[in-house]
Amino acid sequence: MSTFNELMQKYVNTDYSVLLSLAKEAVSRLIGPCRTVDPQYNGNYMLCSLVLSAIGADGVLTALEKKLLGDVLGLDEQGIQKMLSMYNSGMPDLANHFADNMGEDTKADAIMLITIFAAVDEKISREETAFIRKLFQ
Repeated sequence: MSTFNELMQKYVNTDYSVLLSLAKEAVSRLIGPCRTVDPQYNGNYMLCSLVLSAIGADGVLTALEKKLLGDVLGLDEQGIQKMLSMYNSGMPDLANHFADNMGEDTKADAIMLITIFAAVDEKISREETAFIRKLFQ
């Protein structure tokens, strides 16, 4: 358990610019698998489900989470609001199902992306921790 907590703390202590770079790398690797399971929306709905599940895990959207969302996906304020309005309660289950069924590398990228969004505001809530732990299982 302490190893998991240490890993989460490592992300919390990481500089924003490094988290941004890691998140962009994860998105670049995830877009292909997302397109595979979500051809109708070119992978965007699946990717949105991953990101919004992380942001919505604790029910709080912080300024840093919002900034990261825009920076990672190249969205302006209107694009961010449009994406946030897409959130629904089924997205966490979809994200978990995706992570469980797309292979270990894709699962690792999905968990990393979700963890980055959870950690960017310099704390990871109990709800965020529980969601990330569920993804590891």
